[in-house]
Amino acid sequence: TEPTFVTKTRPGSWEKPAKPKPTKKFTTTTAKPHKSHKPKDPTLNIIKMDEPTPPPIQTTAATDSVECGVTAMWPRPETRIMGGQDSSFGRWPWQVSVRRNSFFGLSSTHRCGGAIINEGWIATAGHCVDDLLTSQIRIRVGEYDFSSVSEQYPFVERGVARKAVHPKYNFFTYEYDLALVKLDSPVQFAPHISPISLPATDDLLVGENATVTGWGRLSEGGVLPSVLQEVQVPILSNERCKSMFLRAGRHEFIPDIFLCAGHERGGHDSCQGDSGGPLQVKGKDQRYFLAGIISWGIGCGEANLPGVCTRISKFVPWILQTVSS
Repeated sequence: TEPTFVTKTRPGSWEKPAKPKPTKKFTTTTAKPHKSHKPKDPTLNIIKMDEPTPPPIQTTAATDSVECGVTAMWPRPETRIMGGQDSSFGRWPWQVSVRRNSFFGLSSTHRCGGAIINEGWIATAGHCVDDLLTSQIRIRVGEYDFSSVSEQYPFVERGVARKAVHPKYNFFTYEYDLALVKLDSPVQFAPHISPISLPATDDLLVGENATVTGWGRLSEGGVLPSVLQEVQVPILSNERCKSMFLRAGRHEFIPDIFLCAGHERGGHDSCQGDSGGPLQVKGKDQRYFLAGIISWGIGCGEANLPGVCTRISKFVPWILQTVSS
């Protein structure tokens, strides 16, 4: 099986994230000579906070056939040792596994996360699919535990009819790290399969408690879980994000299309929390919306190294235009 995640030691050349069997190292001649590398998947520092109810946040839908951002199944997650949690079945019904077809398409291996936008489209990171042919991609929805076939409802897999990587996606800086994937046939929504809402405003969300979900590693270089993990992270301002990286000795470019989440102290984390997966926030209407798509990070659970996402509020027009085309 191909290694889905590789954790690199710092410093060294950085590589494009979430690519199996890396062979080439990439350097850039842009004004970022001090950057040593971006590892294969984002670092998402875990923090559990009991926050007062957040300020009003609105959501918008990319589908009109069903309510978006609503969970039909009410879960009780169980605490895990890395400070994160096993989720529970159906808790995040828009979570998908973006998979790569293995030899002759007889099976597929998990590569990245993603989120259901409507019956026919999922969102993921650009770097998760830009090097694959549509015939090499499989999308699995309604999944929870990779190792179990006796779940309440079965997962559903689809092939891919089309992929739309953002036209400005930058392989070196991770700007515009967003892709939409059209399924070869629509999925039928069910208690464990439903879409997430999109943000309706350009609220910066600073201080909001977000949840990140994925099948990422439980420790740096550690095992990949079979059960979907969830972890809470506070959203940071881009200025604070930049200054945190500086404190860690790294001069990172954090434009407004990036969204940072994590904790200054580092500590336990959902290490390499699955590029392409959702960073979700609960709006005032009690629906979850897609605030970010996990893009990149450095190391694992280290202080001052937050996870960086593509900020979805900046891309809602492009998303709606693409899924209606």
